[in-house]
Amino acid sequence: MLFLSLSAAAGGFQTGPQSARTLGIGGASVAYVRDLAAIYYNPGALAQMDSLNHFSLGGLTNLRTTSFLGNDSRRIAEQELQPLLGGYFYAAHPINDRVSVGLSVNTPFGFNTRWPSDWEGRSVVQQTRLNTVFVQPTAAIRLNDNFSMGAGLVYAYGRMSQQYALGQYDDRNVTATFKGSGSGLGFNVGLYGKTAETLSFGVSYRSPVTLKVKDGTASYSNVPALDAGRYPGTAKLRTELATPGALSVGMADNVTKKLLVTFDFTLSAWSRYDSLTFNIGDAPGFATRTAGLRYEDAMAFRVGGEYAYSDMISLRAGVSYDETPIRDEYISPDLPDGNKLGGALGVSVQFTPNLSADAGYQFEYVAERTSRVVQARANVSNVGGTYRTRVHTAALGLSYAF
Repeated sequence: MLFLSLSAAAGGFQTGPQSARTLGIGGASVAYVRDLAAIYYNPGALAQMDSLNHFSLGGLTNLRTTSFLGNDSRRIAEQELQPLLGGYFYAAHPINDRVSVGLSVNTPFGFNTRWPSDWEGRSVVQQTRLNTVFVQPTAAIRLNDNFSMGAGLVYAYGRMSQQYALGQYDDRNVTATFKGSGSGLGFNVGLYGKTAETLSFGVSYRSPVTLKVKDGTASYSNVPALDAGRYPGTAKLRTELATPGALSVGMADNVTKKLLVTFDFTLSAWSRYDSLTFNIGDAPGFATRTAGLRYEDAMAFRVGGEYAYSDMISLRAGVSYDETPIRDEYISPDLPDGNKLGGALGVSVQFTPNLSADAGYQFEYVAERTSRVVQARANVSNVGGTYRTRVHTAALGLSYAF
């Protein structure tokens, strides 16, 4: 087995809302203009901000806990706790009364999975990791007092790694390790509008981004001398890792002077992906390996609220539902995803008129998934069993304006 399995979903390897404030409202931020993360979620909202210069930065931590119960063995395996660290930086500057520019730097996709080295799925995966950084310079124009539009160019960089045991050997230390990095380009466009004094809406589209890994490495360790010709110490790895395009619409309503309610709907276009091809080495025997993937488009719904408790403190809460596009027979233990139901809380403290601190936390319950091994699909790499997953995400940040 010489291919890397990569599970993906609407929220599957997304690291969560990309700021402490948006985390606190469950990610319902397409029509939310009280946070600089609008540059990422809806570039059109950038032109509706005030005439000050704004900066926001913070850190994010994503922690998944997953257990596995084998269908036949009835053995339980627990993933080792591996926090995935990320962060964000946003800046906005008004050029004039109509035009604003901004910059978004964040880490929207990634995962960090480590199973025990001797678990029954070790020939599928022992450990795997993906880290990404997205950089998006953005410009927006205010068409009139009620409508604005914006667009951003996305540069994405990612690093991936995976290790698995070669299943034909009893020695679990006979392993294959894949490593590589790649980059890609995309775009982000958005429209923001106000239909009433208290009601606003937003529409945004983020294009797919393909990370092209051209100079990765596939290395093999502790292979018996008899098979050294089949598994060279190091070989070149080439592949492409894709993130989905997403169409989002949202609304925000100032129900009272103190209470704002937001709602988002997102459709992620995963159905265009049906395989993941890896080119390993230059010899004919290592030319191409393909992993079968059968995705379906997936939806997500988010509702959030923000309450001005006082001039100094704002409180937030949100709920979310993310649908998975992965069918049971395509579930992979590198990231065993399922439908997610989440709840979030957040708070901001305004120390001065220009400086505030933000905090957010989200818990997601992932529906139990049972994977099936279908012998007729030899290119699908999984292990039969039931996965139970919970996801914790926390964020802290600072916002400053002058």
